[in-house]
Amino acid sequence: MLLVISIIEIVGAVLGLIAGISTGLLGGAVGTAGMTGELTADEVAAGSAGLAVLSAIIIIEAVWSLLCGIFGVRAANDNQKIMIVWVFALIGVIVGVVGLVYAIVNGSFGQNAISLIVGLVLDVLLFWIANNIKREAGK
Repeated sequence: MLLVISIIEIVGAVLGLIAGISTGLLGGAVGTAGMTGELTADEVAAGSAGLAVLSAIIIIEAVWSLLCGIFGVRAANDNQKIMIVWVFALIGVIVGVVGLVYAIVNGSFGQNAISLIVGLVLDVLLFWIANNIKREAGK
């Protein structure tokens, strides 16, 4: 089960990296549209900056998921390496809950609901599995 969840994390991370890079490229397109006079300077600055921040956040989350997946695959082959998965998954659960609460309070839950819920469920599953393995190993 740990191996399956870890592989799903890795696939999700790759998709997240593609989305983050695409979002960054979109920010460049907004800047290009401003150069053609289609947008005002304020619209270009706000759009480019917002997309750059969003792109950075998506890429950081994708790298985190990639690390969780890689460490999970390693731990699936050697249960002695489960502690790092447990720590990463716990931090992922905490960040996922904070992100979910933030999205609800901020009013952006509807737009991001599936992504937030799936990410949180994967992190909870990864933590639960890592916790069971850790407990069985006596750590």
